Amino acid sequence: MSVWILGLLVGFGFTLLIEPRLRDWFKQVKVAQMVMRTGDVGPDHAAKAGTPTMGGAGFMFVVIVGYLILGAWTNQYDSTAFAVLIGMMLFAIVGGFDDSIKIFNQRDEGFRFLAKLSAEILAAILAIGVLTLGGFVFTLALPFGWPALTHPMIYLLFVIFWLVGWSNATNLTDGLDGLATGTAIIAYATYLVLALIDGNAAVALLDALMIGALGGFLVFNHYPASIFMGDTGSLALGAGLALNAIVLHREWSLLLIGLVFLVETLSVMIQVTSYRLTGKRVFLMTPIHHGLEKGGLMGNPAKPWSEWQVDAFFWTVGLVSAGCYLVWFS
Repeated sequence: MSVWILGLLVGFGFTLLIEPRLRDWFKQVKVAQMVMRTGDVGPDHAAKAGTPTMGGAGFMFVVIVGYLILGAWTNQYDSTAFAVLIGMMLFAIVGGFDDSIKIFNQRDEGFRFLAKLSAEILAAILAIGVLTLGGFVFTLALPFGWPALTHPMIYLLFVIFWLVGWSNATNLTDGLDGLATGTAIIAYATYLVLALIDGNAAVALLDALMIGALGGFLVFNHYPASIFMGDTGSLALGAGLALNAIVLHREWSLLLIGLVFLVETLSVMIQVTSYRLTGKRVFLMTPIHHGLEKGGLMGNPAKPWSEWQVDAFFWTVGLVSAGCYLVWFS
């Protein structure tokens, strides 16, 4: 049996065992989702209030422990995989603190902006430090035939921007049951294929564990979700994708493989900019998945989409864009 197939099975099986127990314990200690926006402001999600959150702690535990054990057993330890693993773990910790502040202080926002940004930047620096110790070659290829960037400081700034940006883009996407989970499965599966093509078995094993763990989590996270991943999971997932792109030297691949996360983020940026400059909104609501909930693809409030329709649409977009990258650039 291939190592990565074993990783898929281990990730899936152990997450199926852990998540329901974590969910039930979170219910007891009231680690629960607050009431989200309802009524005229946005889709009515009041029924989700009280749903346990921070489920990302469960699948991240499976991935971390699974890699430490399987990596040792199959001799698949590698500095690139460890950088991805440590980066995800650090961003999960930042997300965990963010979730905890929201839950126990009963407020919509966790960390203050500067505090959260500082923590994420520090996590990114530590992750790149692991790559430095492993002798990673800092080369950033540029499009259109431009010469590659090799200056360590420029690369460090790029890595910080990439990790912070994509972790928060994934966080924005995590607004509907199963949306971020399914989209992340597609993206990690694409990087699994790329890691196998590039001969990086260690990263392939780590990605396989994540895909399996997310598959197990989706059993409980699809609509109607009985547990949410929280910032604990979403920030870690985004950081892991960014680091996959970096360690495989396919930095720009996320623009296609992570197209859904990119579109979600751009929708917020466009909406905020338009409203501040003109006082008008471009979309019914952002992130754009809520706009689809309110009025479908045509923005017609008389024809809103269900959560399943939004999920299916974005999962399809993710599959097509990831497939295009594999066909054109792998």
